[in-house]
Amino acid sequence: MKIILCAGILLVAVLICGCTTSSQQSTVAADIQPPNLIGNWTGTMTGYVYGIGYTNFSGYTMTLRITEQNDRIFSGEITFSEQSGWESVACAGAIGRDGRTITLVETGGADGGGYSSGYLVAPDEMELIYSVVSDPFSIAMDVLKKS
Repeated sequence: MKIILCAGILLVAVLICGCTTSSQQSTVAADIQPPNLIGNWTGTMTGYVYGIGYTNFSGYTMTLRITEQNDRIFSGEITFSEQSGWESVACAGAIGRDGRTITLVETGGADGGGYSSGYLVAPDEMELIYSVVSDPFSIAMDVLKKS
């Protein structure tokens, strides 16, 4: 009888604990205001291109110019410049619910366009990982600072 009584009390205690706890993760994520990304973000690139190898894209500068933002969605253009000229491509992206994660897609360009994923390291710095699946495939790390 004591065993049944103890098991019953234990079961009630477990049920009470389970019913009174609440998940704070969903309420915290919903309360985060997305950062304002509008402006110019400039930086460097390092990467790998299949058939060529590792590269630091020496002489290139990348500028992400975000011109519009609506809540967590933003758009603009990316300009790649070097001594012999420059190339600009349209882009759009989204900020994750955590306020730090970034996903970006870009059109056209020499490699046909690609996707980036990354995060805000600080309010004025982001790191993006860019990948292209065309032939030759490539991947690059972009470290950009807001100017």
